[in-house]
Amino acid sequence: MKTLSQYKNDALRLEQPSVWNRIYHLRAGDDIICTMTQPHFFRTEVVIEGFGQTWEMDRPRFWRSTLEIKKQGQHLPFATFVCGKWGKGGTFAMPNGEKIEFVQNPWKSVNELHSPQKVHLVSLKRTAWWKSSLNVMIEHGSDLLDRNPWIVMVAYHLILERQRQTS
Repeated sequence: MKTLSQYKNDALRLEQPSVWNRIYHLRAGDDIICTMTQPHFFRTEVVIEGFGQTWEMDRPRFWRSTLEIKKQGQHLPFATFVCGKWGKGGTFAMPNGEKIEFVQNPWKSVNELHSPQKVHLVSLKRTAWWKSSLNVMIEHGSDLLDRNPWIVMVAYHLILERQRQTS
């Protein structure tokens, strides 16, 4: 199975195949690499499947902006996402003190993931303002990104949340 860094020169796309379902796909051509589903309409739980693993993402308290990520079937989170000031992204905190910064600019159509050394890892670019699909470009391969491929789907979830809040 390929890692996320091995898709460096491939055209990846995040999209929602049907408006009626809350299912989202990360695709490389016709192949589905990763899937994100929201099984319950009134809950914040999200399930991410891909690369031979399954993760759950949840907002433990509705009044806080922190997200917790855990492996399916486990109760304790192994990673968190903490929003930055003024909703301009935030930081993914993983085990062993590893971090990835999510840069979200509401005035641009490009969102980015950066390593702790400020290396540009991934770009998520909106194709059109009326669609929820994004083009994903792996700018720089990273072992941290290969061990945590769910980060791209959580970033997509955060972008979709912002779009819903502004509409």
